Amino acid sequence: MLDKKVREETIKDFNNQWKILGVLNKDYWASDEILIDQFDNIFNTENVKDKVIGDVGAGTGRVVRTLLKYNPSKYYAIEPSKAGIKKIAKEFENSNNLKIVNSDGANFQLDEKCDYIFSLGVIHHIKNPVDVLTNIRKHLKENGKIIIWVYGHENNLFYITIYKILSIFTKYLPDRLLYLICNVLNFFLLPYIFLCKFFNLPLKDYFLKVFKKFGWSKRNDAIFDQLNPEYAKYYKKEEIEKELIEAGFKNLKISHRHGYSWTVVGENL
Repeated sequence: MLDKKVREETIKDFNNQWKILGVLNKDYWASDEILIDQFDNIFNTENVKDKVIGDVGAGTGRVVRTLLKYNPSKYYAIEPSKAGIKKIAKEFENSNNLKIVNSDGANFQLDEKCDYIFSLGVIHHIKNPVDVLTNIRKHLKENGKIIIWVYGHENNLFYITIYKILSIFTKYLPDRLLYLICNVLNFFLLPYIFLCKFFNLPLKDYFLKVFKKFGWSKRNDAIFDQLNPEYAKYYKKEEIEKELIEAGFKNLKISHRHGYSWTVVGENL
């Protein structure tokens, strides 16, 4: 019951978040480039051509927009929040091969099995997600693959310490107030990003190769995304491996993206 309550609160947080954030502009945050970077050479986006694919935790459609360009035969965008569903429906109203499914990861049902199911930036917001991973595997064809991206624990101890202190308060703040605070934090990060050019500071690669490219507005959004949700987990490599194996996935391919997060591809054999 506790896990269920935490999950419900997290979905509620994102529903409110998508009411003010998640606009798909032509910026790095919503670009093809950042998605390809997340796949980090262990998955090729061109593989989705003519395939049936799913996207668990589709948000406002950031991943949807990129992967639709590769012409999957069917795309299931699975999203539990009403606000996210509304934005996806509006953004992609002319996409005939897209089907939107308003459900969480543990309970979604599809009309057919998928070749690939993606869940990027989602699993780390689900408390004890083995049932979600198991449901994903149930909806994959034989030899189908799951592709996930999660926050990493390794090399992030300094950041995680700061996050844990701040989030004690920030996840209970009104969204508009929190967004104003994110603007202030964004300002104080500017000299840190500058110093990363010259010194080997914590999260150097992330700040220079990812965060810096977002631009001011999306950097605010990214900070908000860290401090707002009810639940977030920073995974050690062995922890995410254990959960995927427990859900039945085999032949895991793992990449330590920029040394701060994990991209994992697993097969349903």
